[in-house]
Amino acid sequence: MPIFGKSKIGDSCFIDPDALIGYPHNSEREKNKDEMMEGATVSLDIEGCVIGSNSIIRPGAIYSTAKVGHNTRTGHNFLIRENTIIGDGCLIGTNVVIDNNCSIGDNCSFQTGAYIPTGTNIGNRVFLGPNASLTNDKTPLRTEYNPEPITIEDDVTIGSNATLMPGITIGEGAFVAGGAVVTKDVPAWSLAKGCPAVFSELPESLKKPNRLG
Repeated sequence: MPIFGKSKIGDSCFIDPDALIGYPHNSEREKNKDEMMEGATVSLDIEGCVIGSNSIIRPGAIYSTAKVGHNTRTGHNFLIRENTIIGDGCLIGTNVVIDNNCSIGDNCSFQTGAYIPTGTNIGNRVFLGPNASLTNDKTPLRTEYNPEPITIEDDVTIGSNATLMPGITIGEGAFVAGGAVVTKDVPAWSLAKGCPAVFSELPESLKKPNRLG
């Protein structure tokens, strides 16, 4: 398996032979391009990533300077970019993409095809359904790139195919229904549904933490 630079892998991990561990980000790749063209993977100029103990890493890529906690599980064809930090006990599903400079808490579950853009802040026990899409740029390629990261607080559930627009905060315990398009902050422990999403009181039966971890 390709393990780049000074990557650190905890005890009792399963790492698939096709996984890319500590893949160099752009500046590291430029510094090491000659060695990489010759097939080298270990270099003092590549910091590498950190993978916590008891993790299962299937084919995909974790970039250099990323850190994932203990008991991490991934599906296939996932991507975790540089400077992203992920807590303990998280599931990163098949085809999930987590871009650079994200902060993710413990015991989160991201299902197939979820997309998390640069700078996103996610709390503990957050569930993202299949193909949930977070965004951080209101006018892509039409104005200067000025990302507006999303914040998702603890115990939030985001349904399948929901879309969250840039710069918003999803409050603690909120529930975003499948297919919703959320354009403004969602209050804690409320339900958001529709396009654009409207808010209502969360049923009492759902006012409890997510059963994750």
